[in-house]
Amino acid sequence: MNRAWGAGGLALGLFVSGVAHAARPSFEDLVANLKSPSAKTRLEAASALGKSRRREAVAPLAALVRDPEWKVRLEVVRALRELRDLSAVPAVVTAMGDGDLKVREEAIGSLVEIYAERERTTPLVGRFLDLFSDEYDRSSVGPYVAVDPAAYQALGTALRDEDANIREYAALSIGILDGRTLVPQLVSALKDPDDGVRGAAATALGKVGSPADGKSLIPLLADESTEVRRRVLQALGVLRVREAGPALRAMYEANRRKELGLRVLAALTRIADPGQADLFRELVQDPDPERKRLAVEGLGRISDPAMLPAFKKDYQRERNDELRLAYSFALTLLGDRAFLDSLVLCLPSRTLGSRCRGYILEMGKDVLPELYPYLNDPDPDVRGVLADILAAVGDPEAVPRLAPLVSDPSRDVADRANRAIERLRRIAPSPPAQ
Repeated sequence: MNRAWGAGGLALGLFVSGVAHAARPSFEDLVANLKSPSAKTRLEAASALGKSRRREAVAPLAALVRDPEWKVRLEVVRALRELRDLSAVPAVVTAMGDGDLKVREEAIGSLVEIYAERERTTPLVGRFLDLFSDEYDRSSVGPYVAVDPAAYQALGTALRDEDANIREYAALSIGILDGRTLVPQLVSALKDPDDGVRGAAATALGKVGSPADGKSLIPLLADESTEVRRRVLQALGVLRVREAGPALRAMYEANRRKELGLRVLAALTRIADPGQADLFRELVQDPDPERKRLAVEGLGRISDPAMLPAFKKDYQRERNDELRLAYSFALTLLGDRAFLDSLVLCLPSRTLGSRCRGYILEMGKDVLPELYPYLNDPDPDVRGVLADILAAVGDPEAVPRLAPLVSDPSRDVADRANRAIERLRRIAPSPPAQ
């Protein structure tokens, strides 16, 4: 009896499974459903094709970017984003000119995700672009990524959209996608009546502009919006706009003991203006460690070799670990590369590692010869982080130096080295190994 029930149950299970499988549309059925007279069917088919991750789905989906139903067009853009294929870009660009606000918004976010290879962690396009933009000082796509000129043209058009959010998202996207050709449009957007757009344009200009372009940011230090001023300070520091020195100095003096004053000082110390050296020398004696750290960094960036003996003495007397690292950064900039050792060995630190990484990335290609020996460091965390840094610096000559790490006993190091090599090879052919 039990065996009969068991056999019957198995047969029933196989039947149900077969029915379920038969009910699931094939890829070909989904493509056919895109032509259904039912908008709901077209929408469901678009959604399923996006999840398929099959490149062949791009062409039939692209045909629906002008669908009469806006909800279908929205789902088509989302599906094209999920496919993560550059062949979808022309269709996404078309959708950026859609008559529906939500479709245009989704298209801008999708364009960024396709090119930057970045998964969205929030359903809100604006939130995603805002967080992604703030994560990096400069543009977020590698030098090997060739953005379609039509995409830049569409972003330039979006900077003039009737909706302020679209203009803001377009500005942030231009910065993320390295839209240097759109710098004049970004400068014009600094005068937008919406403070969100002005702030986004300032951030984007900091990513893709030059120090000369950055001079147009100086008047916005007096902007009525706190957020705009914050973004302008960041951009001025990234671009090292020395002409902003006097205005920043006056702003700092008016806000010395306020939170704003610290933000202003951070920008002031990054622009490397020798005219502010007196302020930095004063603040090196400040009891507040944050002000002192910024002052040490500022003097290091000014790079007056005459400061080297005094800085070495101050380094030896300093007991604060964070300040010792700031001195190591400054002393390396001043020409004593032995102090780079402190920065490299501190890279695995959970508390100070990110700052050391920032210091090394700021010095960039100038210190690469001194970094290479550390690829043999006994600490696998040092080797792994250095592989990431060399990839971020973007010099293909690092490839033969990284090659031995692909066979590293640490799987994590080997994987990071492999990813770094692949990224660098996309920039330019690697030189032959010695």
